Amino acid sequence: RKIKSGNLIFSEAVSNHSNNNVLLAVTSKDFLSTTFYGVESFYEFYDNLNSLNKIFKNSEFNIIVKLHPIVASLKDNFNKKFKNITFTNEKIDSLFKKSFVCISYSSSVIEDALCSRKPVILFDKWKRYKHCFASNNPNKANEPIYYINNFNELKKNLINIKKSKNINFDKVLFKNNYKKN
Repeated sequence: RKIKSGNLIFSEAVSNHSNNNVLLAVTSKDFLSTTFYGVESFYEFYDNLNSLNKIFKNSEFNIIVKLHPIVASLKDNFNKKFKNITFTNEKIDSLFKKSFVCISYSSSVIEDALCSRKPVILFDKWKRYKHCFASNNPNKANEPIYYINNFNELKKNLINIKKSKNINFDKVLFKNNYKKN
């Protein structure tokens, strides 16, 4: 007997739009676990961290990086190296409560973010993996998912999302509640 359903969702946090925390859910894994489609290489991940650390040095936004469990042991080293970014191994639902948006390249956290009514930015500076419908316009208001390719547009998009008041998550959610999934 087959059971038909959508994605299995493990988090549905209460939305918090009042802070400036940006959650970055990374897909970087160790070399033994790496697939080459939909996952950042460690070098791509590290390059992004260098850029984010520079760009958000004097920003109103706080970047919180949720490390993939397989690289979680690097948290303290990353916190020493990248002074303008916070690295954590906290549970994802706790991080959703502290943030107003989620950035990811490709992660199951994307679905969790949407069910938690957090807009998602699919950040792909290599322009290689747009895996769902998403707005390409960083200035378009009230979209649940954006696809962004560079850091300047990322900052514009964060400002836009922060100002958005009526994001329509219903157009991307399955049954609007993980308990009904």
